[in-house]
Amino acid sequence: MIIEISEHGSTLKRDHDCFIIQVSNEKTEIPAEKVDAIIVTANALVSTQAVALCLEKNIQLVLANWSGKPFGRFWVSTPGRVTEYRRKQYLHQNTPTAFKISKDIVTHKLRAQRKFLVDLKGNRKTPNETINNSINAINKSLKSLTDLEYVHSFKQTLLGIEGFAAAEYFSAVSSILPKKYAFKERSRQPAQDKFNAIINYIYGITYSSVEKIVILSGLDPNAGIYHADSYGKPTLVFDLIELFRAKVDRIVVKLFTKKQVKDSWFMSSDDAPLGVFLSKEGRKAVITAYMQDASDTVEKESWLYCRKIMAIFVKET
Repeated sequence: MIIEISEHGSTLKRDHDCFIIQVSNEKTEIPAEKVDAIIVTANALVSTQAVALCLEKNIQLVLANWSGKPFGRFWVSTPGRVTEYRRKQYLHQNTPTAFKISKDIVTHKLRAQRKFLVDLKGNRKTPNETINNSINAINKSLKSLTDLEYVHSFKQTLLGIEGFAAAEYFSAVSSILPKKYAFKERSRQPAQDKFNAIINYIYGITYSSVEKIVILSGLDPNAGIYHADSYGKPTLVFDLIELFRAKVDRIVVKLFTKKQVKDSWFMSSDDAPLGVFLSKEGRKAVITAYMQDASDTVEKESWLYCRKIMAIFVKET
């Protein structure tokens, strides 16, 4: 299990091989053998003996800010399970194993996008040719993935397939939005329209959720498998977030189609006068929607996929 200490004034202590967690007047005892990781996001008291127990049992102890973004962790001074996993992770950067994982990630993403478009199509009262065309295009991309075999330049090939499918996918998404919010293409830094302003922000929240779990799992967030390494960039997080884009896209589309989006959610910036940004009100609304509809699933499935990657590394090394 993952323990999250998020209430100010909490304490984490040790009693033999158990953790003692006190929040307000409530005290909980948890055997260390049941704990995979601990993340502290509040101003809490953590005893040195509790830290020692984490190190003895190879339990990840991570410090994070209020939003869950990690900024520090405790390491054991001798090689252990985490060292073994990371060594295997570094060995599989451009190998057939990396291709296998990367192909699985892209396939998962495209299938989720297709499922979303099929659901949108089923909810339309009138036929939408753009959605039909996009579904067909994604089917072709999935067929290309099925036929794809390992070559050293597989990353460029996968990125090309993914990019083609993404253009078709977002064309379909735009076609079902209220006309005032329709957009031509994805825009990032900064967003050029209100839809992209929200999608960029919710992707940012998702990055933080995934990064937290990657670090807790023991894998190196900066050693990507699908995305090429880039100095100071958590490229493994970039890999895993692809699994959840369609899920958070659903949240954003729902905000627009259910007419929950307000003009007061958006603002401009003197630094980027042509860009569109979320106001404090808009950010609060998007965070609330994410926490209600995606947060738990993203963290749970990120954890499972990290475990899956570890198992593949162990098996194929």
